[in-house]
Formats: sequence, C-alpha cells, structure tokens
Amino acid sequence: MGEVFLAREEGPGRACVVKKVLPSLAGNVQFLARFRDEARVVRRLAHPNIARVWAMGEVAGELYLAMEYVEGKTLNRLAWRLRNRGRVLPVALVLLIGERMCQGLAYAHDATDEHGQPLHLVHRDLSPANVCISYAGEVKIIDFGAAQSTLKQAQTAPSVVMGSISYMAPEQARKKPVDRRADVYATGVVLWELLAWQPLAQRGDVSERWKRAAYPKWEPPSQHRAGLPPEVDAVVLQALATEPEARFQDAAAFGAALRALREKFAPNVGEADLARLMGQAFAKEKAVEDGVLAELLRGEGGPRAPLTDKELSTFAPPTALAFEHRALDAPADFVPSAEVELVVEEAKSETPGSGDRALMTPRSREVRMAFDVDVTGEAAVARPGEPSSLVQALEEGGEGVAVAPVDGMSQKRWLAAGLFLVALAMGFLVVWLLG
Repeated sequence: MGEVFLAREEGPGRACVVKKVLPSLAGNVQFLARFRDEARVVRRLAHPNIARVWAMGEVAGELYLAMEYVEGKTLNRLAWRLRNRGRVLPVALVLLIGERMCQGLAYAHDATDEHGQPLHLVHRDLSPANVCISYAGEVKIIDFGAAQSTLKQAQTAPSVVMGSISYMAPEQARKKPVDRRADVYATGVVLWELLAWQPLAQRGDVSERWKRAAYPKWEPPSQHRAGLPPEVDAVVLQALATEPEARFQDAAAFGAALRALREKFAPNVGEADLARLMGQAFAKEKAVEDGVLAELLRGEGGPRAPLTDKELSTFAPPTALAFEHRALDAPADFVPSAEVELVVEEAKSETPGSGDRALMTPRSREVRMAFDVDVTGEAAVARPGEPSSLVQALEEGGEGVAVAPVDGMSQKRWLAAGLFLVALAMGFLVVWLLG
C-alpha cells in the first residue's frame, strides 16, 4: 500500500511509524473516501491496549499515516520464535494476553463519536498478526483499519469478506451482519491456538478454509495440551460458540472470565513476566532496535540511511502492515454450504451426446485490502503471487530476511557448479583407485 518510514516526532521526540501511500492509490476515489472515513474513527481510539494512530492526512498531495511505534513483536512472531526453540507459551501468559486484548476491545466497542453517539465499532480482522507484545510486556491491538463503524460512509463491497479466514466468526464467513461478538469469537480463536499450541493453517485451499470458518468444529484445547484445567476449556469454548447468542455477549465479560482464571491459577503473573519472556526470545533483535532508536531520537546527522536487509529482518515493525488486511474475494451472492464441497469438479454429462461438462463452484481467492481497495501485488517485491518477506515476518511469523529470488540462469549456474564438483570428485577417485 505504501512506503514505511521509521520517524521521529519533533515535538514529543518519540519514535513513530509513518506510512506514505503509493501515488497509484492516492488517486483512487474509493480509496480516498475510505481513507477519510478511517481518519474520523481510528484517531479517536486512545487506550493502553490499542496502538495509537497519531495522524492521517495529506502533505503536498501525498497521503500519509503516522502511527505509534510499538517496540516489540507481533504475537505471531513470538509464537513462531518459541516453537522454533521447542518452547511453549505458558498458560498464565496466554490468559494475560487474552485479558488485555479484551480490555482494548471493550474500550473500542463502547467508543462514541464527538456527539456521544456509539460508533458500533467491530475490528473484524483480529489475529496474532494484529496483536503486538512490547518488550515492556504491554499487549496492544495494532490495527483497526478493517473495522466497521457507523462513522464510515464507504462500505465494504458485497463480494468481499474482510478478515483472515482462520480467525473470522461463522456469521462473518457466512456474510451475515456482525457485531462486537464477532471480535469475541476471533479472540477465542487466538487463545485456542495458543493454548492448544496448534498453529492454524494460513495457506492452502481457500475454499476449504472458508467452509471450516463458516461451519466450525472446535475441540477442547486440553486435547492438544495436557494439564489444562477444565475451566480454561469451558471459557474458551464459550467464546467459540457458533451462534453469537451462546458466546460471551461482550469483550468485557470474556475478559472478566479470563482474569478470574488467571487470578485462580496464576495470581502473581503479570506484564513483568511477559516482558521477561520477550527479552529472552528476542534478545538480539531488541539490542539492534534499541541502538537504532537511540540514534534516531538523538537526531544526529540528519535522516538515517535506509535499513539494511539484516536490520529490516530484525525490525519488521509491527505497524508496518497497518491498514492492509487479508480478505476473501468471492461472488457477492455466494456463501458456503455445510453440504456442498467448494471445489472445481469435472463430471460426465448424463445427457447423451452432450459431451463432457464442467461443474464449477464459484471461485474465491484471498486478497490484500487497504481502505476497501484490492492492493494484492500492488508493490510486490517477492516472486509473483508470493507475499514479501516483510509480510511473511509479520503475518506468518517468519523472520523476514529479504532474499533476492533465484532466477533460471542462477539455478543453471548452481547446477553446472554441482556437476563440476561431482566430476572432480569422481576424477580423484579414479586416480586413487588406479594408483
């Protein structure tokens, strides 16, 4: 969607993330309308568990967003790092993260406009990629850019289902109206994944994942992690109820239930413990980050040179993908059925003489949306059809090292070099045997 800059505010002297919108998008009427709608909403949100958007505007014809710089990593990256090291996220910290997420959501859901009228805000795209854990142990929801609200005049297209498929509520996947209970469900999915320590599929067949989202079947997380108390299973499964009426009716109620569990089973666990875990998991990254931030805030020598590939992989700032969201692009009048397989099938016609015919269910695809505009591949850096390394780092947990794609010529050179080494080794072997 745009270029991302690490910047310093001249007044408060704090670091922030500035995102400058690509010129090709800045001229899009639909994009501009939603951009202005978003500015009216997200700038009103001020809560410790929500990353702030300081400003959205235009300078010299260029649109920009200035956002809080959260010194930390996404929940996705934390889980990925722990799994890579053969560790698990302690249950007490999972409960703490869920509790703090609910506190931020409860505030957002009750937010009002300048006249005191409720905004009826719904995030719609909660996932571990949109939750940040700071090095200080703070939990922050880092993007309300896909949210629906009464202040937004531009509405999402009927063909688009906003949100990450694996985390969306059943009513959302079925293209029904959603309210705050959809965010309760998505938070439940995030906690289920962390408690069961079973990463949900983020790739693969879109139709099958869409069908699972629309008609979910959840097992108790204790079936995947031994020792979980039955009370934890019960609370998470209530949040994951298929029908909204059977869930916690708001984030405050869900958060209160999680707090009761934490106080019962781990009363002394808090942000300091989460900070300690972050320090252990990202010691090297934090050191690099601290150094660059110190240089930035000193303001010596003017603008800093662009980050190197190594620094970029270390940083991967959590808010870099703010206002860019996964979505499902499908025919406007189509919703998945519990009985119908969402696949493309070849079948023989039963009508004599008519030949073969193809029975095709509607095609669907995952796209990247920004302000209701499809930005899939807008500034692709990786191979066509593949997400960039930064996107992988933030959304899928990878480390985000920028690696140049290997073209056909490079592959041939490596193959030739390999054959040469094999031939050389065979020559030495023949000489040794004859000698």
